[in-house]
Amino acid sequence: MTWLAPLGAAALLAVPAILLLYFLKVKRPETRVASLLFWRPFVADRQANAPWQRLRSSWLLVLQLLAALAIALALLRPGVTGAAGIADTTIVILDGSASMQATDVGPTRFGAAVDQARGLVSQLPAGKQMAIVLLGQHAQLLSAPSGDPAVLMGALDRARPTAGEVDLGEGLSLANAVLTGHPNGSILLLGDGHARAPAAPPKLLAPLTYEQVGSTGENVGIEAIARTAGGTVFVRVADYGKRDRDLRLELRADGRLVDVLPVRVTGGSTADVTWSGLPNGAQVLEARLTPGDSFALDDTAWLVTGAPSVRQVELVTAENGFLQRALELRPGIKVTVVKPADYKPSKAYDLFVFDGFVPPGTLPSPALLVGPPQGQGPAPLGPGIAPGIVLPGTRGDPLLQDVVLKDVHVQVAGRATPPPGWRVVFGGADDPLLLASVGEPRLAELTFDIHHSDLPLRAAFPILIQNLLSYLMPGGFENQVYAPGRPVTLAAETGAKSVDVIDPGGRSTRLLPPFPPYSPATPGVYTVRQQLPDSVRVSRFVVDFADQALSRILPGPKPAVQVVDRPANRASRGVLELWPWLAAAALLLLAAEWFVFHRGP
Repeated sequence: MTWLAPLGAAALLAVPAILLLYFLKVKRPETRVASLLFWRPFVADRQANAPWQRLRSSWLLVLQLLAALAIALALLRPGVTGAAGIADTTIVILDGSASMQATDVGPTRFGAAVDQARGLVSQLPAGKQMAIVLLGQHAQLLSAPSGDPAVLMGALDRARPTAGEVDLGEGLSLANAVLTGHPNGSILLLGDGHARAPAAPPKLLAPLTYEQVGSTGENVGIEAIARTAGGTVFVRVADYGKRDRDLRLELRADGRLVDVLPVRVTGGSTADVTWSGLPNGAQVLEARLTPGDSFALDDTAWLVTGAPSVRQVELVTAENGFLQRALELRPGIKVTVVKPADYKPSKAYDLFVFDGFVPPGTLPSPALLVGPPQGQGPAPLGPGIAPGIVLPGTRGDPLLQDVVLKDVHVQVAGRATPPPGWRVVFGGADDPLLLASVGEPRLAELTFDIHHSDLPLRAAFPILIQNLLSYLMPGGFENQVYAPGRPVTLAAETGAKSVDVIDPGGRSTRLLPPFPPYSPATPGVYTVRQQLPDSVRVSRFVVDFADQALSRILPGPKPAVQVVDRPANRASRGVLELWPWLAAAALLLLAAEWFVFHRGP
């Protein structure tokens, strides 16, 4: 139900006004009578109209109240979405956000949205068309405009939700493209308001109707899980609803239950749990909240606890404590610092980091170059310039995962032009700041000396370095934690012939050189088997759901949009207005009231 004119609610004041009039005392004219016997009717009338007495049953009062209520509801202009209001071409957008997997409506929010879309398809009038758009990792057109129910039902059968965030802007842009050339169109969004809206209200070629799916915001989930250097496990439990909860935290090591801890968390807050009972030699720890709730994705988290492989990194620098400490944050990394004058080519390292220096001859790989001298390196830099304001980069880029650049400033950077086979990861308004090669050999280049910026003073710096390690270093993905739906760069060992990725459900995906990124769809532990020339290397990485915005599953409002050439106060297509029927009912009630009044008792 949609209220197109909320200000019409002021007309509801007529209902108490009518009741008040029935309570008020009536003024009577003075009357002379010839006998006291004639006083009786006047006394009865006086008693009947005494103020503030209990109301007596009156058909006039009932009819007047019903007429006033009907008029007020008509002024509110209620409307419902249904097949009767479907335009010539209707675009149905299904929100595939992770929060749509909540089960507060059956079978899930996403299932309820698909069922609603099926109902619209089954009632599609002759001559009308419908298209289906799914908001997944990317907006996908499941069905072009069609009037064939079988085609549309088949498209809905293929719809699946994601385990992460989706982009509403992509879906609305796709809807605009589909509606081009269809003047009488409409857009229907079925979701819970958690699809990421564009920064500015987009312009649409047709009116947008938002049908909210979901009812509750009560949810408790695991917000973070980590292990300290001393072996203590830290778990943070968050209550995203309003009710206090008493829960149990089950801890399993390699699939075996090893402990159960009580957890009490108040509404809208967090509770921290520490535990030091991890068995020796355990490879994977699973933490699970019980009993479960309507949103299961954040009830479980995993942690790879096995000792990581030792990786050798050579840092060639005159002196850069910021860079050295950021590299050493990752367990299993052994950093060897060498002065530029003392550098000698070697194959004993898994990663080379050159700070302000480029070695002569062939550049070893994989390598990270930081502020190389002008004219040197795989992506030669020009004269230093002011790069301008630092831009956020491409959303979803694995090198920028959890990296916030809005408070970063760079004073000077070498002018750079990405060579063929390279891409810009992020940059300033006037110059690229981080370049990365596509494919092999794996190389990356910061175009500025980090001492000429405040990047080392920001939390973004160590996170960026860890992302670069995962991208560049062989096995950089091992024991790491990723978000569902985000591409994972599987930097294979030298000489690897194939990489098999086994998901939590046991399904295997084989990747061949040059080993494209792998996108894990569901949370859990993933096993990676690398086929080397003389052996098989087995390692793991974890995918945890840790999106606080999506864990707050309370349905959100309709997104703000602009409709091109839409008349003011015009109802959105797909909305059937009910005010004409309410106005007709009010007229009938007033006619009945007039008849009862003149008919008399």
